Amino acid sequence: LAEILAEQAREEEELSRMEAEAREFDDMKARQPSGGSGMPGSGGGGGPKMGNMGGGSRTMPKGAGGANFSKLEEDLKKKEAENSSKTAAEDDEQTSQAAERIRLKREAAFEADLKKMNEEQRKKAQRQKKKDAKVVKRILNAHKAGRHYAVLGIRNFEVQLGPYYIFNFSLGPLILFRVKTKDIKKVYRNLARTVHPDKNKDGRAEEAFHALETSATILTDEKQRSDYDKRIISTRRRRNKYAMESVVGVSQLAWRRSVSSLRVAKRVLGPFSTPILVVGALII
Repeated sequence: LAEILAEQAREEEELSRMEAEAREFDDMKARQPSGGSGMPGSGGGGGPKMGNMGGGSRTMPKGAGGANFSKLEEDLKKKEAENSSKTAAEDDEQTSQAAERIRLKREAAFEADLKKMNEEQRKKAQRQKKKDAKVVKRILNAHKAGRHYAVLGIRNFEVQLGPYYIFNFSLGPLILFRVKTKDIKKVYRNLARTVHPDKNKDGRAEEAFHALETSATILTDEKQRSDYDKRIISTRRRRNKYAMESVVGVSQLAWRRSVSSLRVAKRVLGPFSTPILVVGALII
């Protein structure tokens, strides 16, 4: 606990320092002269002028101020990104540790309950726990991969056209394979009863239940679901594009090697290359 508090104190100190640097940066930008006006004392007014040292005037290189500001801004953004990443990693670690503590506590409670049962009840409870563990594992694996439809165990298969459905098919603005929100809610309610920690005896049932709630919240909200579907489509397009580029690349490589082999064979066989290649092609 002391280490956590010390780490939080260091983070707050670092954040305060970054905020101070940001304020200083804003002040420097506010004091930076515009392109049409010079520095105080450098214009053609009555102000004092800097004397020449060694016969040459000392001026700031053109663009040096802007470059310094840009570098400072980039450094601040980089530090903020590093701190955000570090905070997210620490939050994930704390969440994992809390989930592990809950798992161990639930496993210990289950073992204690087994000792109170007779042999037949114990075997039945262990069989049910194996079934519960399969459901929990599937949900957590899908949640870790960010596959919200898979978390609920549904496939987004439906064809919709406008507001009308004809045997899950519709006409008009065509939407293929899209499950209705009411069906998602129905699946969620049934699965929630199975995964609820009061009924499911697996040690990670509580973690799976929270994952199920998260996915159901996203898929039952039209805006969040639409954004999620767009990300899925974009990911699939990138994957398909990569697969097509790979196929084309392999085909081109095979063609180049075939042409190269034919040239070598023609060079080696000389005048007999054409009939031999024709006979070989017929045999193949």
